[in-house]
Amino acid sequence: MNASSSSIRLAAVGVVVALGVAACGGSDGDEETEATVTDTAAVTEAEESSRATDAPDTAPDTSAPPATESVETAPSTEAVTAESPSTSEATSDAVDVGRVVVLGEESVLADLLALDVPVVASSATVPDAGFQGIEDDTEGIEIFDYLNTSLEELATLQPDQVIVWQYIVDQVGREQLDGLGAEVLVIPDGTTSRERVELFGEHFGREAEAEGLIADLDAAYAVGSEQVPEDCAASVVAIYPGPSPAVFARPVWAVPLAVDTLGCELVPSGDEIETDGNGRAYLSLEQLEVIAGPELILLQNDTVTGDTEAVEEIEQNPIWGQLPAVASGDVTVIDRLGYPGLVGETRVVDELVAIFNG
Repeated sequence: MNASSSSIRLAAVGVVVALGVAACGGSDGDEETEATVTDTAAVTEAEESSRATDAPDTAPDTSAPPATESVETAPSTEAVTAESPSTSEATSDAVDVGRVVVLGEESVLADLLALDVPVVASSATVPDAGFQGIEDDTEGIEIFDYLNTSLEELATLQPDQVIVWQYIVDQVGREQLDGLGAEVLVIPDGTTSRERVELFGEHFGREAEAEGLIADLDAAYAVGSEQVPEDCAASVVAIYPGPSPAVFARPVWAVPLAVDTLGCELVPSGDEIETDGNGRAYLSLEQLEVIAGPELILLQNDTVTGDTEAVEEIEQNPIWGQLPAVASGDVTVIDRLGYPGLVGETRVVDELVAIFNG
């Protein structure tokens, strides 16, 4: 299709990876609203809110509310051997990548930057707030809102490479993306953070750097699992606007995944409660009592419209005040958009170790 003859808008679509409901900020990473067709095909992105956070690591789950944070499966906890390269020592024969444009938000962008892949433009979970949770320099990277960006507008970025999730390709159409005149690298739905880094490393000639990042993650888990108490347990919860509480009972998103990989218990577990593709179970206010972990980890982000108000509202519920962790004061808020990609997962391990030892 000729770029001048049609405008394809990227509309919010349900994503298994985000944090949900209109609560997430748009992804994830938030948005899980289904893609809608206006004058032509439509598509969306997004890992944990109303838009999508950590580009998703699994196919979109349109049955769940909007979201934004990445979905990943448990990484290997093997101890790092002496031969394992570190990110500081790793070197590769990097290829000339040209102008790279990302349709994957912070989860994908973070890993590309960690591999020293130059990016000229990327979608963001909450565009008005800028790129969140990325420690590498993002100055000069153009932010675009996939909800209001057409293929024609993407073409003005003159990309040489477009990095995009498979579910977005399915929505927009591969022939439409090929019309941008760039090489299109498709990330398979269900890809874990380490698999994604391996894919990028091979594609961009940065295999050694990719091995170093994965070694750093494995080392963080190996050390962290020795530092947490043997009986560590936590309830991981997000309070979306409504308020609409959701508990993460299976290790899919980065934080519950890290809790589980460290050897700690998720309360409740996925064997006790039915979950969606994000490992998440939505609760009525009468069901709050299942949030019975001795530690309560809240996944919130104040740039997401309605997030702060949702927490303030649920705190007025009498059942909330009776929860074990709330009664004991063992409640910690973690930025659900603050730890994107594999590098973010590596960083959040230290945060969790501190919580369980606090």
